[in-house]
Amino acid sequence: MKFLCTILILCFAIPAFSQTGKLFKGTINNSKITLYLQGMDEGTHVDKILGGYKYDSQRQYILLNGYANNKGNIVLVEQASPNFSGVFLGAITGSQIKGKWLSADQTKNYPFQLQVIKATQSQKELFDKAIIKKANEFSGY
Repeated sequence: MKFLCTILILCFAIPAFSQTGKLFKGTINNSKITLYLQGMDEGTHVDKILGGYKYDSQRQYILLNGYANNKGNIVLVEQASPNFSGVFLGAITGSQIKGKWLSADQTKNYPFQLQVIKATQSQKELFDKAIIKKANEFSGY
């Protein structure tokens, strides 16, 4: 089972990492975050989006995966643990994403807003490594 989970993670991760990533800065309920997404290339809305984010005041990365549709809507499921821990539901408008973050048990509901920023190669590599590390960490469950 562990082997199968690792293979599935790599099947999703390898195609996404061949695409250009986008780095965002923004807030969830006024807490500052940095978020990185792979797979948001123009012209395709069927590819899986992979990424991660972290609160600027913390070191821990949270894994994200989801989809965007051709109407500019995006859904990202977060995994802070092997079980999903929350969901981003938002709208993409130009270089911004705005919407609501909901906890997995639906007891918390916070606004979020994100703005694309210019990412350095080292920032992209840092997020890529963190995403792979987190995915490998969860493959053992």
